Amino acid sequence: MRCAEIAAEEIAERVPLIIGISPGGTEIAFEQARLYAEFKPAALMTLPPSTMNYGDEALVEHYVALGNASPRPIMVQQSPHIPGFSSGTLSAESLAQIAERSPNVCYFKIEGTGSVQRIAAFRQLVGDKVSIFGGIGGLTVRDEWQVGAAGLLPGCGFNEYFLQAWQLWESGDQSASQDALQTIQPLVDAVSSRGHEFSLHARKYLLKRAGIIDDNYVRRPTMHVEDTEFEALARLADQMHLRISHT
Repeated sequence: MRCAEIAAEEIAERVPLIIGISPGGTEIAFEQARLYAEFKPAALMTLPPSTMNYGDEALVEHYVALGNASPRPIMVQQSPHIPGFSSGTLSAESLAQIAERSPNVCYFKIEGTGSVQRIAAFRQLVGDKVSIFGGIGGLTVRDEWQVGAAGLLPGCGFNEYFLQAWQLWESGDQSASQDALQTIQPLVDAVSSRGHEFSLHARKYLLKRAGIIDDNYVRRPTMHVEDTEFEALARLADQMHLRISHT
């Protein structure tokens, strides 16, 4: 709660605030939605309960119930690349059911292996009724945009390049957008291509190095990252004159 409160104070409604939640059950999701509503988020980005493999029907009911009960819009987050949430991956048809049955579920984040194909299949079913976003650190962002993604939720650190690329894409200048993405691609690959756990270490290291956060501790258990790997990330960031660079 405290992190959401700080974020809401800093943003002061100048830009949309998205709060991520990972409730362990439907009733807990109701409570979290009620508590976080006071910060006026544009959406609550909601991971599926990770305890069991419930099957599509149960998860559809979960998200429909949450959407109908929540005071704020819901974003369904699909993250099969994270083992704890892999069993909560829904088919395009099931996602479309959620969108049809609960208008308050109006955003979807589709990431992980096969995101491009999954976004394309979902978009074909729902048209422009909902907004679909990609993820996985921007590894496949251009392909996701080509099949109808409405943007990208890439994680923190170097989003100014993604913003520039998206604005160019929206303006119709796909060539310039691709150039912007190619510029940042080496750092995207270095941070995101080794998996979610490494990306947590990488992003926190770069943010601490830039003075944006005070501590780059990653909760345990976690993987070990060598100092030389962090140093390589720092060199890449400095070449790109980012807000996380020292140049």
